[in-house]
Amino acid sequence: MEEYTLTYDEKVKGWTSFHSFIPEYMTNLNNEFFTFKDGQIYLHNVDSGARNNFYGTQYETEIETVINDGPSEAKIFNVLELEGSSKNWNITINTDIDSGHINKESFKTKEGFHYSYIRRDTADIVNTELLSVQGVGNIATSGINVIDNTLTFGLVPSTISVGDSFYTIQGGLYQKIGDIVSISGGVVGFSEFAYIPPEGNFCFAAKNPLAEAYGLKGYFATIKLVNSDQGAVEIYSLNAEAIKSFP
Repeated sequence: MEEYTLTYDEKVKGWTSFHSFIPEYMTNLNNEFFTFKDGQIYLHNVDSGARNNFYGTQYETEIETVINDGPSEAKIFNVLELEGSSKNWNITINTDIDSGHINKESFKTKEGFHYSYIRRDTADIVNTELLSVQGVGNIATSGINVIDNTLTFGLVPSTISVGDSFYTIQGGLYQKIGDIVSISGGVVGFSEFAYIPPEGNFCFAAKNPLAEAYGLKGYFATIKLVNSDQGAVEIYSLNAEAIKSFP
């Protein structure tokens, strides 16, 4: 079980923060806050030096909040918007149905705000409930060419694209055949086979969930922001763009 130091704010009459450092003793002298650790005395709230460094250990800043507008309506969360002095926040988003993330490199700054589409996690690539996964059909008889690394089907849907990952189901498990490098009529080509499926097996294609920005479905979203900056960082607001999900 993790241990934390909690701070109480007299102004709001409540517990406001969790801190990772665990002091042996704390005291306030002449409006300065001191703690003791391993026989050493430490002064806190010092403007110089690295922020979030306690007793020689560097910590990250973590903020966790919940967006719960319209709690009775299922929504699709598409975009997060940050207002603050830094966009160096790595973010994880979990709804009651889905999960995703935003890497700090994904944020773009527009008119003083930092925007990014919410990305799904890589584990979603074979989530057959998503629109990014599309069935192709059964491999035709004599439709496997191990020399040219191709598979032949009766028809390949127009939504299947070069770069999509190709899968089959064998023994109750998803088996990746390879990444598509060519499509010609009903023939799908690969640079090489990662797995050679049996004739007649059903196959499906999946687009990269990191590249697809179709959002996360859910009634509410729990959002965790992590920042490793050692300088002063301010965040003023966090907003989400969401649309109602229709069944």
